Amino acid sequence: MNALPERSILLLLLTLLPGYCTADWVQASDKEGIQIYTRKIAGSPIVMAKGIITIDAKPATILKILDNNANHPKWIPFLQESRQLQLISNTERLEYNLFDAPWPASNRDFVFRVKAIPSRHNKSLIFSIKSEPSPLMPKQQGIVRGILHESTFRLTPLKSGKTEVELLFQADPRGWIPNWITNIVQRAWPYKVLKGLRTQTLSNKQGSRSTH
Repeated sequence: MNALPERSILLLLLTLLPGYCTADWVQASDKEGIQIYTRKIAGSPIVMAKGIITIDAKPATILKILDNNANHPKWIPFLQESRQLQLISNTERLEYNLFDAPWPASNRDFVFRVKAIPSRHNKSLIFSIKSEPSPLMPKQQGIVRGILHESTFRLTPLKSGKTEVELLFQADPRGWIPNWITNIVQRAWPYKVLKGLRTQTLSNKQGSRSTH
């Protein structure tokens, strides 16, 4: 049997990954400089959402904010706790997030692996985030363990000195929450997170200027 060319193998693998399904992106909103898109994922009742924003800062500035777990609750909605469970390498770590869910829903938590993947094509940096079970943080009574199927930050430097930030997001909060409510959250979440990231970035820049 003849081996498949490398290009054919790559295309086949991409079609099997949730983030590379063949469904087209549909724009859900465009406000305050943030574009939100959604698309259906084969075999899943939960849509994937994508948010895009341009932030007036270099990627290194935004990278520091993404790496600062202690400050994540300042700009990520409903986040109560964010901490690193294990440093695997300079580009890989295991993290824990606890979210405060509105009554009557139970709080949700997530254990996930973060990988920093540089892209040689356009000098962007990709943060790949996916759930992973770990004995470092077992499930807790009264807290529902959610699943991050795919959550990716892509930081792309622009010639203007600004950064385009793209956020892909697909998560299952588990528990009794109906899929239609989950999909509403899917569409809203990238907007809220990117807006918070922009506010935190500008706040950090202003604070840095005032100390000089």
